[in-house]
Amino acid sequence: MNGSVLIAAGGTGGHISPGVALAEVLSEKTKHFGFESVYIHSLLRNQNNPDLINPPCQVLWHNIPQLGGFKTLIYPFLFIFPFLKTIIQFRKLKIEAVIGMGGYSSLPAILYAILFRKSLYLCEQNCVPGKITRIFSKFAKKIAFSFPIVEEFKIPGKIIGNPIRKRVIPEHLNIRQNENLHEGKKNTINVLVLGGSQGARQLNQMILKAMENSDISSKYKFRLLTGTNLYDETKKKASDETEIISYANDMKPNYEWANLVVARSGAGVIAECLVFGLPMILIPYPFAADNHQKANANYLEKEGAAVSIHSTSDDPTSLVKYLLTWKDHSEVLREMGHVSLALSNVNAAYQTISYFFTDPR
Repeated sequence: MNGSVLIAAGGTGGHISPGVALAEVLSEKTKHFGFESVYIHSLLRNQNNPDLINPPCQVLWHNIPQLGGFKTLIYPFLFIFPFLKTIIQFRKLKIEAVIGMGGYSSLPAILYAILFRKSLYLCEQNCVPGKITRIFSKFAKKIAFSFPIVEEFKIPGKIIGNPIRKRVIPEHLNIRQNENLHEGKKNTINVLVLGGSQGARQLNQMILKAMENSDISSKYKFRLLTGTNLYDETKKKASDETEIISYANDMKPNYEWANLVVARSGAGVIAECLVFGLPMILIPYPFAADNHQKANANYLEKEGAAVSIHSTSDDPTSLVKYLLTWKDHSEVLREMGHVSLALSNVNAAYQTISYFFTDPR
């Protein structure tokens, strides 16, 4: 296949990070997969996204408006002009294949592929397929899934794993950070708390309340990545023993430090925790589209790599119960870590690209 390949990765970090991971593979092996160039197509508001500041290939910026609210009736008029610009740009760059990572921002690239009969491929990160995947699956040549999708959706594709950026992949694929937990009851258990780039007040408050239990505070050491918006608020309420970080551009040292992760259940965070063999306490964001975070958490819990807390409050009761149970039975965390690592796929990015462009199935 001649021409160029384009990765439509625009909306949130959950779409951008795996898109960049695919771009890393294609940038190194462009000719191998039969292309001249590779591009990323992303929203203008993502210019400060850490994954796009030093991208592996050229980023084409666009400003397609989001559908919804009072704009619904006039959306076609708002959409048409930037879409025409997209068509002119893509034709000039000889875009012959489009990989859609999901979200409304991938719509212009997907429509271009359909209207001009270019090859379309889709990546679905979550157990509940997003609207883009559901609507355009019949136009795609192939679809790659990060996790098994829930049974009610009959969409053909291949389960490969969520593509992971090179800078996040661990140096050694083992779970050494948990292997020493069974050696004695005096070991400190390091807990990494992730609320996402914008933070999660619920998670921060739940952890701080749990630390009021003396048995927990004596056994567990917490590191909270609060998000920049919630850093000051959380710092004022936290004890001196709690490590508070607003944001980490390099997550690898944090994953290597941790024995346990408390987080939302977005596909990106889950995939990164899996490759580090980390057990998880997942607290799904209850207002995520189609409640997909709940489905992600349920899948990990069913497999035995995580437990989930389905709550909209900061009541720490369930969290405290888990932590007290594991306080003197850290072998449970070790076994969860083994399951976590077994579910991971550190080569998902390369395998996804290979599936799209070399696997004949």
